Amino acid sequence: MANQAAWIPAVEADLVLQDGTEIPTPGHGELLVKVKCIAFSPIEAKIQKFGTHPIPYPSILGTSFAGIIESVPPSTTVFKPGDNIAVIRTGAHQGDPRFGAFQKFALADSSSVSKLHPSTPLPAAAASILNLAAVVSALSIHLGLSRPPLSGPPPPANTNKKVLIYGGSSSCGGLAVKYAVTAGYTVVTTSSPANHAFVASLAPAHIIDHTLPATEIVSAIRARGPYAAIFDTIGLPPCTDILVDYLSSVGGGAYNTLIPLEGPEKPIPENVERKFAAYSWALDEPKHAEIREWFYDEYLPKGLESGLVVPTRQHAVEGGLGEAQGVLDLIMKGGVSGHKLVMDPWA
Repeated sequence: MANQAAWIPAVEADLVLQDGTEIPTPGHGELLVKVKCIAFSPIEAKIQKFGTHPIPYPSILGTSFAGIIESVPPSTTVFKPGDNIAVIRTGAHQGDPRFGAFQKFALADSSSVSKLHPSTPLPAAAASILNLAAVVSALSIHLGLSRPPLSGPPPPANTNKKVLIYGGSSSCGGLAVKYAVTAGYTVVTTSSPANHAFVASLAPAHIIDHTLPATEIVSAIRARGPYAAIFDTIGLPPCTDILVDYLSSVGGGAYNTLIPLEGPEKPIPENVERKFAAYSWALDEPKHAEIREWFYDEYLPKGLESGLVVPTRQHAVEGGLGEAQGVLDLIMKGGVSGHKLVMDPWA
């Protein structure tokens, strides 16, 4: 077997395709995975362009992927060669190129892996796992919402509680809408007319057209409130301004958002709080071990199998690892909407 990887040699440098990269050997708690689907994220594009996450160079980027287990250490009994899995690269391994997704063979930490049913398409799992971890963290850890049951009805008490998910057609927003709806909440969200049908299929109570003038969006949000929780899955300045204006109009409040301030937003008044956190990696923390196990062992794999989780829509990029730089460039140009770009590194 031979490995191939797309390396980033230095800060802000373009990726370099390299054959002959060493195939790593899994140690205790690790799995060697034949990567079959890379799911690209703005995280990687921002690391390359702005150095947002300090890492040693040269390195291999890539935060989430799916594939087939190639080998396991003797101490591992839960996983075996041939298992299909989806993987999130943990925060502790961001600086270790052996765990990067942009290669044909990568290591995975067994604590951040979901074993998939054979019927689950690998692209669907790869495209969903990172954003779904952020959704679980944001809604159930940070905002305190109930988790959706894997079967049976949700708690009836949730029906009278409204949740605002701003950006229901985004790759994270669609997962958040479905999560809150299946947990029994009355969900209000936003979408463009082009994505209305997809968002409607997730069964929110109301969909606000986010192509309306900002003042009309604020009025529509206010008319359908108040909200037990607000999660902004876009986070760009126009969305920040809208949510700050809404909260200001009702006397203040707090909401959670997917990305830090980018500017230029309006000044945020003292009675409004915009909360950002590294949601996906919150599941790595020991204090969240129970919800982490639920997410990786139960919710993601069983939800994808049963349809409880509606996977993020995918767009496959042809050409293999040699096209990885072009994908990152496209993400930075804002050329991706409502989909995850995925790639088979062997194609």
